[in-house]
Amino acid sequence: MMATTLTAQESNQSDGFTADQASRGGEVYERECAACHRSDFQGSFEAPQLAGPNFLNNWAELSPAELFDRIKASMPIDQPGRLSDQAYIDIVAYLLGANGVSASGVELSTEATTSIDTLIARRVTVNTTTVSEERAQLRPPQGQSQNAPAGLRVSGTVSNFTPVTDEMLRSPPPDDWLMIRGNYQSWSYSSLDSINRDNVQDLELAWIWSMAEGGWNAPSPLVHNGIIYLTNYGNIVQALDARTGDLIWEHEFGIESQGYSGMSRNLAIYEDKIFFATSDTRMVALDAATGELQWSMRFGDITQGHQSTSGPVIVRGTIVQGLNGCERFSPVGCYISGIDADT
Repeated sequence: MMATTLTAQESNQSDGFTADQASRGGEVYERECAACHRSDFQGSFEAPQLAGPNFLNNWAELSPAELFDRIKASMPIDQPGRLSDQAYIDIVAYLLGANGVSASGVELSTEATTSIDTLIARRVTVNTTTVSEERAQLRPPQGQSQNAPAGLRVSGTVSNFTPVTDEMLRSPPPDDWLMIRGNYQSWSYSSLDSINRDNVQDLELAWIWSMAEGGWNAPSPLVHNGIIYLTNYGNIVQALDARTGDLIWEHEFGIESQGYSGMSRNLAIYEDKIFFATSDTRMVALDAATGELQWSMRFGDITQGHQSTSGPVIVRGTIVQGLNGCERFSPVGCYISGIDADT
C-alpha cells in the first residue's frame, strides 16, 4: 500500500479524534480495562498488549471501526457490550493516541475506515513512502534488546549437586519440589509432616528474600537438595540456599523487546540443568550448579506477538513448552513445542 504526500487537509475527518475524546476514553479505560491490560497498555497474563509493536503487528492494517467492533464484542470480559457506543469509540481514540496517532479537530466515528498504520503515518508529512516502511520504524527488530541481557550477575557453585533423573521426576523425593505443582499429577501436595496442626503456630520467620521489582510476577520455585531455584521479573533466575536465604548464583536474561512483562510462572530441572522460558520466547538451559548458560533457542516469534508466561515441563528428556500471545488475531494460532533437553 503506497502513501504519497499527506497533509491534514487531506485526512478523512471521521478518522480523526479530539484530545477531549481521548481524555474521556482514558477515564473509561482506567475504570474498565486497566486492571488487566494495565495503565501502560502492556497487558498481563492473557490480556494482550494494547500499545506498541505487538498491538501494531495485529492491528496496523485494520481500521478504528474494526477495533471498535472487536472491543465492543468482547469487552468487558464479564459482560461484553455493557458500555455505550460512545464509551467504546472513546476508548479506541485513547488507544490510537497511545500508538502514535495525532489528535485532530473532529471526534472519531464508529465508521472510521482508514487503516491505523495510515493514521500513524499522518503524524508527519511523508513523501512517497510505504506504510510497511512506517510500520517497520515503529517495531523494534527481532532480537534487538531494549534492556540488554546482563548474563551471569552473581557467580557461585551449588555444592554436591545431584542430577535429577526421570525416575525422580516420576516419584519425587519428599524433600524436593521438582516441578510446578509438585508432580505430573499436579497434586500441589507435600507428604512432609514435620509441620502439622499441633505446631504450625510455633513457626517463626527465618529469612526474607527481596525479589526484583518493576513488574508482575507469579513464580513457583523449585527445590532440590536444599536449594531453591526461583524466577524473578526481568527474566532473572536465581539459586538460593533454602536454610539461610543466601544467594548462590543469579543469571539475568533481560527483556528483548518493549511489551514483554518479564514474568514467568515456573522453571524445570532435569539432569544437571535448569530450564527457563523467557517472557520473549527464548528457551535457555543453565548449569544447575553454577548458573552458567549451556544453550539457548527461540520457540516463538516476538514480531508476531508471541510471548510466554508459563514455564516448561520435562517428560522423558523432552522440554514441553506452551505459548501465548498467539491466541488473538494470529493466522498461525498457538502450538506446543517439544525441545530436546540436551541441545
